[in-house]
Parts: sequence; structure tokens; C-alpha cells
Amino acid sequence: SQADNRIKILNNSGEGIVDALNLGIRESQSPLLARMDADDIMRSDRIKKQAVKMESDSELGVLSSLVNHFPTNMSNSNGYQKYINWMNQVRSSKEIANSRFIESPFAHPSIMYRKELFLKYGYYSQGDFPEDYELWLRLIDKGVKMEKLNECLLDWRDSDSRLSRVSPKYSLKSFQKLKAIYLNKWLRDNILGKMPIHAWGAGKIAKQQIKHLEELGILIECSYDVDPKKIKRYNNKRSVLPIDEIPNSGKYFIIVLVAKNDARNKIVKFLSDRNYLPCKDYILAA
Repeated sequence: SQADNRIKILNNSGEGIVDALNLGIRESQSPLLARMDADDIMRSDRIKKQAVKMESDSELGVLSSLVNHFPTNMSNSNGYQKYINWMNQVRSSKEIANSRFIESPFAHPSIMYRKELFLKYGYYSQGDFPEDYELWLRLIDKGVKMEKLNECLLDWRDSDSRLSRVSPKYSLKSFQKLKAIYLNKWLRDNILGKMPIHAWGAGKIAKQQIKHLEELGILIECSYDVDPKKIKRYNNKRSVLPIDEIPNSGKYFIIVLVAKNDARNKIVKFLSDRNYLPCKDYILAA
């Protein structure tokens, strides 16, 4: 900061990352804000490329980029790399909106956004949930346009001590509960009352997410699965049916609650062959 008077070091009198983020936003004097962690590495032209794109599209509220994951010898590094491979494929505003209930669509340190979004829709929220994912879900719900530049501008450092690995607010349980809150709102705004709601998936994750939705008042009439061991018919509770009983589009809305990417792709193909359209006849939510 002594070499460049544009750099300000702020003292965070609050606690944790949410207070630090909100302090930085409040103190900033630019209409465009770039987010990054101290241990990440950005390309020298990252800020310029994101700012040029943001200035060329006044409707664009949030802009990310592709990211590289390093180092690759951490515990569960392979699982994290699979997440980043998926995230790097979700680029357009439509892809991001349609995929938002699968996982967080952005690497938080790769973001550039407009300060006016926080003044209009609120700052980062405190809670037992991932603060960045909650913000993306909230902004997409408000219709904010989000995109990714189709090039890698950030090396995203991994470590066994990073918050997303050790804090319970970034656990699968926390992600599921947060997703359910915003998925519940989306279903009520777009589907409820138009078509009965079914689910694809009868595994542990799917059953937990169905439970969260039912606690919020969303009735799931039945589930579908490919595993014969999970297929059971009941009179007074939700049946699990084989997928060959899924009709052509227009009769039911299906929430896809299968987490594995290769299986999810096969499900999308299966539903597309029956004329199901994303966010009209089905939604990916795991």
C-alpha cells in the first residue's frame, strides 16, 4: 500500500468472512467490485477483461471466469476437480440459471459484480449456509444476469484448512437446506398449481432433499429410480417407480435429485427424448 496509494488496508471489526466482505463493499468507491482471496493467483489482465465485458453490457450484474484448481494433491482433490470441471462448463446466463440448484455455479474469488446490486438487493447474509451461494440464488431469483468469460483468469488455491472444507456452513447438509429454500420459492412461483411434482432419485441425498421440500410444504407425489432394489409401491406414502413409467411431457414436473454428473447427463437425454424442457417440465437440483 505504501507503493500505491490506491490500495487501502481495512480493519474488520466484525467476525469472519461475511463481515469482511460487507466491509469491503461498503468502503469501496467503484461501481465495479472484483472479489479475490489473498492466496489465489489471477492473470495480470483479469480485472481489465472483466471490466471491459461489464462496461459493454449494462444488463450484466455478475461476471465470473473459468478457473484452474491447484494444488492437485489435496485430500478429495479428485472430487473438487470434478466440481470445477462442471462449474467451468456452466457459462451462459441461461446455463447458470438452469443449473443453480445443482451446485454453486461460481468460484467466489473469480467474481466481478456491480456495487449497486448490494444496495438494491442486500449485502452478504450471515447464517449457517455458504454466503456466496446464498447470494447467487438470491440475485438469480431477482432476475440478475450472470455470465462467465470463456477463459481461465484465476488459479483457485485449495488447502485442507480452507473454510469450504472445514466449516459446517459449507457442508452438504447446509447446501441442501439452502437449495430447498430457494427451490421451494421457485416452484411456488413457476410450477405449483400447474402440474403435480415428482422426483427422480431415491437415494440418501434425494430422500433428504425431498424431506426438506416437504417440510416447506411442497408435495412430492412419487419418485423414480433405475435401481430395482429401490422400487416400491405404497398406498399411503410416496411410491418409488421404474423410469419406464415416466410419461411424455406435460403431465408431471420432475425434480432431478441425482448428484453424479454422468448419470445426470443420461437423465437429461432420457427426459429430452420425451420432450421434457428444462425449467418447464423438469429441473436439476442435485
